Amino acid sequence: MRLFGRRVRTFESFREPAFRWFFVSTLGQMYSAIGQMFVRTFLVYELTESYAAVGLVALVSGVVQFLLGPYGGVLADRFPKKSVTQVFQLVGFLNAFAIGTLAILGVLEFWHLLISAVSQGILVALMVPARQAMVSEIVSEERIMNGVALNTAAMNMMQFAAPLIGGALLATTGAGVTFYAMAGCYALAIVTMFPIPTVAAQAGRGRGGLREAMRDIGDGFRYIARHRVLRMILLLSFFISMLGTPFQGLLPGFVQDAFDAGPALAALFMTFSAIGAFLAALIIASLRRSGRGKLLILMGLFLGGATLGIAVSPWIWLSLPIMILMGIGQSGRMTMASALIQEQAEPAYRGRAMSVLMMQFAVMQGGVFVLGIAAELVGIRLAIFAVAVVLLGVLALFGTLSPTLRRLQ
Repeated sequence: MRLFGRRVRTFESFREPAFRWFFVSTLGQMYSAIGQMFVRTFLVYELTESYAAVGLVALVSGVVQFLLGPYGGVLADRFPKKSVTQVFQLVGFLNAFAIGTLAILGVLEFWHLLISAVSQGILVALMVPARQAMVSEIVSEERIMNGVALNTAAMNMMQFAAPLIGGALLATTGAGVTFYAMAGCYALAIVTMFPIPTVAAQAGRGRGGLREAMRDIGDGFRYIARHRVLRMILLLSFFISMLGTPFQGLLPGFVQDAFDAGPALAALFMTFSAIGAFLAALIIASLRRSGRGKLLILMGLFLGGATLGIAVSPWIWLSLPIMILMGIGQSGRMTMASALIQEQAEPAYRGRAMSVLMMQFAVMQGGVFVLGIAAELVGIRLAIFAVAVVLLGVLALFGTLSPTLRRLQ
């Protein structure tokens, strides 16, 4: 595509028919996944009025993701990634349908939501490494960063739409219809995966039991430990996930506490964050492959600075633009890390490398729990301020002491 006589690279991956179907499937799946997280968080806070309860739900989901995440990478390398993805999309459909039915019957309780969080943790751990690594199988090698960025843009579109639609449905029709809508979107995600060609597994050919799986997991960790670039990207990603992203897990409670508002304002906050995330993904999709290590660190600094700003901002009109910067930082650093890992890792290890990256979501959930406890003790604003300061300090150290990342093209 050319604009004003110059080649525009932003939408190159859409030339691949399989990627177009993959993009639509991502929209359906991410609407349900993000919508469930937002609505479930609000329902837990509404039922318990406790940040600690919100944090507990996040923690159990995170523990499941952390324990099963490496095995998700083994599945991604042993079996066709498309098949793994569709199986666990069905799990997501059943999870949303069950919670919707309990809500319709009027018997939904806190422990139901806790079990739902565990189910979603299993889904994320075992499916997401395969789904994310699929991008490198359905686009050409030179388009991997573009494909990853556009896939991230689809996810960010749902970060914009899912809380907005989910909050509106929750306020007008109740939790039952809201969760049924999410189940329907999982069904759409399953169906739109069928036209995508199935690519054979790159390692293991699906054979072997638990002992062989554990050997494969250990193999993957040793490979990452030997690969200096992968090691540094993953280490930085884990620090950012632990310190920079837990705030969004407490966002529904934060807006109620800080601004005395309900799900509509929380959805608006997430919408502004998604706008920034969407813009970041499109910008990265248009970039050439140079200076990406510095850009990864810069995106982390954006996230840390925005988190610091949201902690001290007393006004809604100021907080909303800050959420745009937060979205830019979060999406930018995740997109860059995912693209770089898929480029750097050998095909036979790509699923396991991505599974380690996806384990950062488990770390984030643990961070939500810790931040929730801190918010109970010292207040939500002071807790957010403290983690933002620590994050900025860690990023400064990486930028100063890690030439591997600074020089990465």
